[in-house]
Amino acid sequence: MGKNLKKHVSVAAAIMVAVLSLACAVGADARVVVDLAGREVNLPENPTKLATFVGPTPEKILLLGAADRIVGKNAHAVSGPWALEVYPRFGGVRLFSNPMEPNMEELVDLGAEIVYYWGMPDQISKMEAAGLTVLVAQLTSGNPKTADEFIKFQKSEVNLIADSIGTDAVHERARMWNDYFDGKVSLIRDKTKGLPESERKKVYYGCSDDGLECFSKNSYPQFIVELAGGIFVARETSEEVNTTVTLEQIIEWDPDVVIMGRTDSTDGVMKDDRWSEVSAVKNGLVLLPPNGVMFWDYSSECVLLMQFVAKTLYPDLFGDIDLVRETKEYYKTFYGYDLSDENARNILSHLPPAQK
Repeated sequence: MGKNLKKHVSVAAAIMVAVLSLACAVGADARVVVDLAGREVNLPENPTKLATFVGPTPEKILLLGAADRIVGKNAHAVSGPWALEVYPRFGGVRLFSNPMEPNMEELVDLGAEIVYYWGMPDQISKMEAAGLTVLVAQLTSGNPKTADEFIKFQKSEVNLIADSIGTDAVHERARMWNDYFDGKVSLIRDKTKGLPESERKKVYYGCSDDGLECFSKNSYPQFIVELAGGIFVARETSEEVNTTVTLEQIIEWDPDVVIMGRTDSTDGVMKDDRWSEVSAVKNGLVLLPPNGVMFWDYSSECVLLMQFVAKTLYPDLFGDIDLVRETKEYYKTFYGYDLSDENARNILSHLPPAQK
């Protein structure tokens, strides 16, 4: 038998063992959880090996106090300096080489009991055929369409992860986060609800070095900006979540504030003379967003981003929000990490941890 054939037989055998093991586990003691795609999924009791392809999922598992269960992550998840500072073990977690095409042998080798994935039917079917249990933890379509839907959806993302793990302690932490999130939404909405449309600041939220790719219709940043009392200028784009626009369109929108997400520099805008007619550039309001354990735009830390945006747009209205204190308390409460004042300011300024 050739070496390649032996290898394929070995992989097939490993997958068959995984299928039989899963069947035994499900038959013996299983729970049913409905994922974000509305799929009913049988889960084992007390899963201890979690594979997370979806970027924000490891951060949610961390805030729920179960990060020690993560056995695999994708390249964009919790690999930055703040994730490694807060939870150094992230640096040693297996990195998936191609999240769009999961390696079945690798997942079986890891003993993954739950695989958190996007709503991609073809890939899900392949994993399930290999005996893997897949939960859709982030949608590729059917995104929230209003701020109220976004509020509900944010909590459902956290609740799904809590339900999949299933312990009382994890559910209590999910409840704590939901209460915190609801409280901050109410606080900010109460203060901005009386603002007339003519006084609301216009915000453009880029997601590329040159600023021409942006978060768009039905993206999380749209609802974060709107909850903060702003006008999200890309709210009526034809493409959902993110798109590429022309500079002429940005000039027509004329945002008061430009936030440069998913990059480490504002130079692509500030050093390009073609942007000089935009009000945000004229007034020096081209900003990098804070950067923490995960991108604040699509993680649970969006509740901090909402406060950052609100205070940026309306500093007089939100003078009582101390972002340094809020960031420190959030990291202590949900990550069990004590931030210094300096490091809280570094997060808010899109800087790495201060050297020890």
